[in-house]
Amino acid sequence: MSFFNKLGIKARMMLLTVVPTFVITLFLTAYSISKSINTLNDSLSDRGRIIATQIAPASEYGVLSGNINFLQTLIQQTISREDDIISILITNTEGVRLAVSGQIPYQIKPNVSNDLSIKEINQAEYIVSNAPVIRNVVEIDDFYDGTNNMLEANKRAEVVGQVYVALSKDRIKATKKSMIWKSLLLGLIGFLTSSILAYRLGRSITNPIISMAESVKNLGAGHLNLRVDEDAAGEIKTLQLGLNTMANHIQMAHDSLQDRVHDATRMLRHQAQHDALTGLVNRQEFERRLNVALNDVKISNAQHIFCYMDLDQFKVVNDTCGHRAGDELLRQISLILSQRVREEDTFARLGGDEFGLLLTNCDVQNALLIAEEMRSMVEDFRFVHDNRMFKIGVSIGMVEITSEMQDLGDITSYADAACYAAKDNGRNQIHLFRHHDDDLARRHVEMEWVSRINSAMDENRFCLYCQPILPLQDDNNNIFYEILIRKIDVDGTIILPMAFIPSAERYHLMSKIDRWVINKTFSIYHQLINTNEQHDFLLTINLSGMSLSDKGLLGFIKDQFELYQVPHTKICFEITETSAIINLTNTITLMQELKAIGCKFLLDDFGSGMSSFAYLKNLPVDFLKMDGGFVKDITRNDIDLAMAKSIQSIAEAMKIKTIAEFVEDAETMKLLKKMGVDYGQGFYLSSPMPIEAALGNFRQLSLLQQSQ
Repeated sequence: MSFFNKLGIKARMMLLTVVPTFVITLFLTAYSISKSINTLNDSLSDRGRIIATQIAPASEYGVLSGNINFLQTLIQQTISREDDIISILITNTEGVRLAVSGQIPYQIKPNVSNDLSIKEINQAEYIVSNAPVIRNVVEIDDFYDGTNNMLEANKRAEVVGQVYVALSKDRIKATKKSMIWKSLLLGLIGFLTSSILAYRLGRSITNPIISMAESVKNLGAGHLNLRVDEDAAGEIKTLQLGLNTMANHIQMAHDSLQDRVHDATRMLRHQAQHDALTGLVNRQEFERRLNVALNDVKISNAQHIFCYMDLDQFKVVNDTCGHRAGDELLRQISLILSQRVREEDTFARLGGDEFGLLLTNCDVQNALLIAEEMRSMVEDFRFVHDNRMFKIGVSIGMVEITSEMQDLGDITSYADAACYAAKDNGRNQIHLFRHHDDDLARRHVEMEWVSRINSAMDENRFCLYCQPILPLQDDNNNIFYEILIRKIDVDGTIILPMAFIPSAERYHLMSKIDRWVINKTFSIYHQLINTNEQHDFLLTINLSGMSLSDKGLLGFIKDQFELYQVPHTKICFEITETSAIINLTNTITLMQELKAIGCKFLLDDFGSGMSSFAYLKNLPVDFLKMDGGFVKDITRNDIDLAMAKSIQSIAEAMKIKTIAEFVEDAETMKLLKKMGVDYGQGFYLSSPMPIEAALGNFRQLSLLQQSQ
């Protein structure tokens, strides 16, 4: 059944018509052959019986009289008329041969009974018919009964001999063979004729169905314009009409859907290539066009200019009036600047308040004129929101696209550096990138550091150092370790933080670095808890101004405490006055939350700012670290000494412990101890060292502190 289910409708129809036809033809042919063979066999048997029954009465006289010549003549006459006779034999009742002609292939038995029936011997090569020779005896009964009835005669049959007629089957066998072949040929002709008729009939049924199936397949493949011929009748024609109607509806729906898809595709393509807020080309599409321009320069030596534009004072509007006002400002600036863009140029919003302008087939002088005109348009523009007016500027970094540039990264890197140079030079200016420009070279170096910092972070090529902060007074038992970061260069060289921290600050990577330091410090402290019985020290971790503005930092620190099970009281966070006042509200909230769970805070570089004493009243710090600029010369400079004493006095009044950094000699240390400074830090006391070595040598450091 599974085989039948795999067949197509044409094969099924052929199978259903040809197989029954073949079976019926085979049956009829077999029946005809069998019937014909039986008829031939019966006819030969009948001939033998007839010949035997004809000879038997004629030979009665010869048998009774013993006239052998008569019998022999009778036999010869019979044989001469029949071709199939093998032999004829006449015997008496004792089985004695009275007359014979031909070969006798059978055995003769005496007839001991008075059996009058005709017998037959059927062999493979011949058939023998045996008829009795009968003598009829008439007996007249002479008894008279007085009724004048006629005398009655009784007849009695008596077998006096036997006639044997043997007929050959050779001719009938040939007839059978010929008849079988003719029957098979007729059956084959009948089968072929029936198959052809069945095929033509089946094709008339299956062809329309197959045509409809092919049309359905084509519809599925998307050929919606194909139709089937409506040339059938009855139910099939109904199916053809229905299929064509369905195809018409599908094509109409498809055409309608295609129109909608094309519209949606155009809209999506536009959305994919344009900024949703301003309608300008977006960064992705702009970078694609920059790549095209770069290839054009390399192939045809064309002149194209890229201008990177960054709005000045945008953050003021955004922070003062909210993001909606900032968005409206961007829309209005986009409309204003788009008026000056040439048809062949591309003006795009690259993100935030950054715009890009690609000037195609434009030399530097004309590009400077266009850029200056756009700068002036922004400068003259006044943005009004909620009865407040803002003056906006734009810094433009310009770079000529040349064949020496390797890729898009070079173009954007140079333009970005030029834009930063414009900002550094006072904002609202245009700076043209030129090779060997000192400002741009410095900016380019900083940008290269960004890539190197990210690579080092990804490849885990940062490590921690620390520098001890030792007690200077006898009543102070705590030892501090200030956590310091170092970068491991690809060649294994240790790079100090001042080489990469400025770039990290400028390009907003400090928060990422601070989080790495916190995670690494907590991890090492956790390992130390399980291996060192004595670890009664504080670890101070520096937090940058960017981290203090990070609202997610508090949650991150708490997660690290939970993850590494570090005691809260053993961690002190070190911040600078400058970084604290960037976001004073968030800084105070962070300090209060962490102090509530036991952490401590240290205010670094105290005294370097102009408002140090004012902010000190609002910042809940535990330690003050005097600015090293005052400490290093207190033995030689009376003003520095006075400043240091002033800081110490304020701290004592506020009950805040003090730390002096830059302790470089014994004389400075003695003076600080005399002033009452609580802790000291500097190369005289201990140099920075890898954190694992420092924490592992805690006992030795304690002994050193006791000796001092």
